[in-house]
Amino acid sequence: MQFDYRARDADGRETRGRLDAPDEAAAVRALAEQGLTVVQLQERQETPVAARRRGSISRADQVMLLQELATLLKAGVSLGDTLPSLTQAYASHPLGPALAEMHAHVRGGGRLSTALEMPALKLPGYVHALTQAGEASGQLARALSDAAAQMELDRKSSEALRSALVYPSLLVTVGIAAVFYIFVFVVPKFAPMLRNARAEVPEISRLMIESGVYVKTHLEAVLIAGAAGLALLAALLAQPRVRHWLFQQLSRLPGVGPWLHQMEIGRWATVLGTLLDNRVAIVPAMTLALGALRIDAMRAGLERTARALQQGDALADALSTQTWFPATRINLIRVGERSGELPRMLLALGESQTDSARTTQTRLLGLIEPAAILVIGGVIGFIMTAVMLTVTSLNSSI
Repeated sequence: MQFDYRARDADGRETRGRLDAPDEAAAVRALAEQGLTVVQLQERQETPVAARRRGSISRADQVMLLQELATLLKAGVSLGDTLPSLTQAYASHPLGPALAEMHAHVRGGGRLSTALEMPALKLPGYVHALTQAGEASGQLARALSDAAAQMELDRKSSEALRSALVYPSLLVTVGIAAVFYIFVFVVPKFAPMLRNARAEVPEISRLMIESGVYVKTHLEAVLIAGAAGLALLAALLAQPRVRHWLFQQLSRLPGVGPWLHQMEIGRWATVLGTLLDNRVAIVPAMTLALGALRIDAMRAGLERTARALQQGDALADALSTQTWFPATRINLIRVGERSGELPRMLLALGESQTDSARTTQTRLLGLIEPAAILVIGGVIGFIMTAVMLTVTSLNSSI
């Protein structure tokens, strides 16, 4: 919370200003510590326009916050000086309110790891675990840097996928528009041929032309229905449960499923390796690393693996029972356990699986363009064949 205050110092001089505090009592105490006697204190309310202009916190904002915290702490700046500086710098940024709340929490004696758990930041669970481990080991800057690096890797992977889908999406959109134009504005021009009693028009041609005439006649209603359908689809995809269900179905498809599994294994291994490298115990680290997984079958399998670890099994032995885990990678984990280099081996596994996922992603995206061209070309060819059958039928009757 932000407060505008008017106060007097020990000499009776009036001063005005603004400060951040969790509540009014904390604001009064903070001013008293500065030797000021409060005359007037009023909470500053953010206008709806300012709140909309501020926007929401993006993944890039989250990464930037962790990177700046790590950089300042590595430079020897204390946490008590870092948070006020960042709060002032990002006052008009989406991170502003969250930083002000973090500052107030830490200044009141709370831990940074607890402050980072606030719902407004929406940070992954492994960030909180890494921060807690950094506080316990005295290597907070390193832990924040590792968390930022992992989040940046996830963000770049998502952005690369979205960028790669731009051209195929444009190609499909233009193709659909071309098919719609031919169906609505070209096909109906052949409708008069159907009135020729002597022409024996094939049923498929008659159905195609009559459908085109119907759509053109009721074009406004068709466009409204199409827009309503797209709005409904967008509303469904905005639901987390629908997106989760769709992701589970995609993970079962040939081609797409192996790619998603490679990507999930790479993310899980990197997160687990980073947690272990920051001295988080393996059982809680396994539990936290589950948050990096989105495929239910993999999460259930790794939950069983975590229970096996609690019973004293080795990680490599527990993972060998999972059919989706690459058998060729089990030995890498086994060597890491025997040599005491498990974090480094997991990080290497994560990097290897991520590289494999990128290669598979490139191949899959390369198939979208020719597949879209074939499908769209086939649809246009089918329409034009139906039309030409009408023409040839008329010529035969003549």
